[in-house]
Amino acid sequence: MLVSVLAWAAPARAADPADAQPVLGAYDPGKGFVLRSPDDSYLLRVGLQAAYRVEPTYLDGKSQDRTAILSARPSVGGSFVRPWITFLTTAELADNPPYLLYSYIDVRPVQELGVRFGQQDTPFSRHENFGLYRIIFPETGPVSGYFWSGRDKGITLYGSLAERFDYWAGLYAGSPLRQFTTIAGNYVGEARITVNPMGKMGDAEYAYVLGDGPAPWRVSFTLQGYVGKIQSATQNFDPNSFLFTTTASGMTTKQETGGADIFLQSSRVVFLTEGYVRRTDPLDGSASYTSVGAWAQLGVLIIRQRLDAAVQGDWADPSTSLSNDRFLAGEGQVTYYVKAPMLILKLRYAYADQQTPGTTALGSVKLPGNAGRTQLITFQVNLAF
Repeated sequence: MLVSVLAWAAPARAADPADAQPVLGAYDPGKGFVLRSPDDSYLLRVGLQAAYRVEPTYLDGKSQDRTAILSARPSVGGSFVRPWITFLTTAELADNPPYLLYSYIDVRPVQELGVRFGQQDTPFSRHENFGLYRIIFPETGPVSGYFWSGRDKGITLYGSLAERFDYWAGLYAGSPLRQFTTIAGNYVGEARITVNPMGKMGDAEYAYVLGDGPAPWRVSFTLQGYVGKIQSATQNFDPNSFLFTTTASGMTTKQETGGADIFLQSSRVVFLTEGYVRRTDPLDGSASYTSVGAWAQLGVLIIRQRLDAAVQGDWADPSTSLSNDRFLAGEGQVTYYVKAPMLILKLRYAYADQQTPGTTALGSVKLPGNAGRTQLITFQVNLAF
């Protein structure tokens, strides 16, 4: 389908030198540094998203290792042939080794229907899909990350109907970011529908500091879910070919997950909460288990377009059949928006308590946090253009 749309969009004849258009270059607050044709049929954007932090962290009272650069993501994107045929490629350099974060082509001739093909965010969790630079806190919440299906390679159909209904439906390879080889039999299928009864929501959790005027009163609701069958794999460096080879581990897991959210925004207050339930069935003979969790956050604007305060709480029960595995977390933050979303300063305190019944009792159950009590103070600078 994507090939057909691109073929239809392409010019029917070779370009004539007389049709050449002047190239315009400028900084666009909505798109960063760009080179473009006057009609935006051809546009090239170069950008960077980075997060720098000072974060003393303590686990059960003992100082832990720290990360000074949380993220450094250069990107290149734009449009070609038509303004509604776009692309984006982004790398994450603040890790060892660096890796490809996004690489996709997006075709959306009308608001009602778009198709995205490549490595991308999967639709599950509105919070995770806002991304690191459009959320209130320094990073996405631990419970949302625990239930999120992550970034993956595949195809997504999506659209918006009269700005009242948004939908996403996708099929993905079940392949982690650093793994380019897809293991045979792996798949993840997802669907999400969002209802906006009062009109389109803002495109950030801190919508009340964006735009020239106060954010309008809005409320929105989401239902979402995914099913998947994943066989994990290991990657080993081959000194003869100087390549990383992927080997299936033989450990296969099936998951079914559902979730819902409520998102409220106004000129002074934003509120978002998400809840999840997931059934995990290991196919290696380990016991199946059900995980449940929820989190909520509240932000209050103190100084218009400049300063807000926010709180967030997280709870999860990784396995309803186990005891002493509960996760609780809470955090509070003050944010100064120098120029949102391009330059933001955040000061946060967080506390988390992860119980554990021990490795033997857990078996195949994964925990959302480090066992014990964690405290941290974060000062973070977000840069995005």
